[in-house]
Amino acid sequence: MPKNIAEEITEAEARARQILQDARTEGARLLAQAKAEAEDLAKGSRQSYHRTLREKVLKMEEEADKVSEKTIEKGRDDSKELVKSHKAKVDDVANWVAEEVMARYGSNKS
Repeated sequence: MPKNIAEEITEAEARARQILQDARTEGARLLAQAKAEAEDLAKGSRQSYHRTLREKVLKMEEEADKVSEKTIEKGRDDSKELVKSHKAKVDDVANWVAEEVMARYGSNKS
C-alpha cells in the first residue's frame, strides 16, 4: 500500500505542476490580451484626439479666412473712400501743373 500512496503523491505532484503550468500559460495569455486591448484603446484615443484637433484647426482656419476677407473688404472700402476724398485735390493739382507747364513751355499745337 505505501507504493500506491507514493504513486498517488507523485501523480498529485505532476497534476499540481501541470495545473501550475496551465495557470502560468493562461496568465501570460490574459496579460498579452490585456496589453493588446490597452494598446488598441490608446491608439483609438490618439486617433480620436488627432481627428478632433484637425477638425478644430480646420474650423479656426475657416474663421480666420472669414475675418481676413472682412478685413480685406474694409481695406478696399477705406481706400476707395480715401481716393474719393482726395480726388478733388488731385484734380486741382493736376490742372495747376498743366497750367504751369502750358504757361512755361507753351502749347504743342502748331
